Amino acid sequence: MKLPKADGRPPRKDNKRIGLHRRANLENEDVHDPEAAGYTACAMETLRFLSAQGLPPDHPMVKAITERLLRDRD
Repeated sequence: MKLPKADGRPPRKDNKRIGLHRRANLENEDVHDPEAAGYTACAMETLRFLSAQGLPPDHPMVKAITERLLRDRD
């Protein structure tokens, strides 16, 4: 905690640093969206399961699921 200046005014906050921090949080908001992360994790787990069951990446079902779940997201 900073002490007040000798003239009685409180110390000035570093507004530039605070602004940059807020802007960084807004820019990273999409990256840290829990709903999107959960959706992507579920889609990837589905594709891993199909691969473990022996379906190759070029199988029509795997291609359709990949297209539907991962590429057409808004």
